[in-house]
Amino acid sequence: MSRSKAQRVGVVGATGLVGREFLDLLNRRQFPIAQLRLFASGRSAGQRVPFQGSGVLVEDLTQADPSGLDVVFFSAGRSVAHQYTPRFTEAGAVVIDNSSAFREDPQVPLVVPEVNAGQLRASSSRIIANPNCSTIIMLLPLAPLYRAFGIQEIVVSTYQSVSGAGQAALDDLLGQARAFAQGEQETWTHYDRPIFLNLIPRIGDWTEDGECLEERKLARETWRILEDDTFPIYATTVRVPVERCHSESIFLRTKRDVTTREVVAVLEDAPGISLLDLPTPRELARREEVFVGRIRVDSQDPHVVRFWVVADQLWKGAALNAIQIAEQLIDMGRLSS
Repeated sequence: MSRSKAQRVGVVGATGLVGREFLDLLNRRQFPIAQLRLFASGRSAGQRVPFQGSGVLVEDLTQADPSGLDVVFFSAGRSVAHQYTPRFTEAGAVVIDNSSAFREDPQVPLVVPEVNAGQLRASSSRIIANPNCSTIIMLLPLAPLYRAFGIQEIVVSTYQSVSGAGQAALDDLLGQARAFAQGEQETWTHYDRPIFLNLIPRIGDWTEDGECLEERKLARETWRILEDDTFPIYATTVRVPVERCHSESIFLRTKRDVTTREVVAVLEDAPGISLLDLPTPRELARREEVFVGRIRVDSQDPHVVRFWVVADQLWKGAALNAIQIAEQLIDMGRLSS
């Protein structure tokens, strides 16, 4: 992108785990920046964060002047997004929000660029919602299969790394691993039990029907993005003792008979996907693609397709997807500083 399209960029939550990934990716992708402003809570205000050879001052979000920005990436949680997003949009910025604050608002586009970038053209909203990480990762392979073969039902089990829950959860895992190795007492703050050498089959609060919030998000956001809620989605979401990258085991029943060769051909042509025989999280951290492997069509039922998915949830599941939305907006002329 040319410097003539350089943007005045803000990052809210800049000192958090995902905020730091935003800065890394903005640099890696050479996003056209005319000015960069960073915002965080009062605890972090006054720090200087390195970016492209200089230190950028962190401003107190509660006191900062929101004017003069073209695009603002929010990664600061639902309540902060609800409170502060209007200040930036009223001052003229487009906000791309990484929280759950606006994902169910019918006036706010919920976008995965490879899947439904057309929503950015169809809406004039100055707020754009970034979907949940597990939803993004599932939809990259799911959407092209849905369009090619139709879907009758989906069963998905997710194996989600602790960094998806933030720095405190990651500190729990690493601290427990060190304590275990040294024969010391393990402690934890984020979860109600140890995560090291353990699995916790719940992500988010319980809902009234026995689901947890992550499972509800995965279904509702998928239906909304595909604009089709006629098929059931049965989700089980599990936190696993992995530092980075979410994995998903996906079972889907198609509307017509398919072959493994047909499924592979569709996925090979799909944007943002790489096929590997056996993708695993440890080898694929800090990669932009969603990796798909173990692709199988059932020998007894050619409507049944199963596959395994791995992707870096801090990148494609969060910061990268938001930056790709902004890049689309620049290409469409909606950001033209």
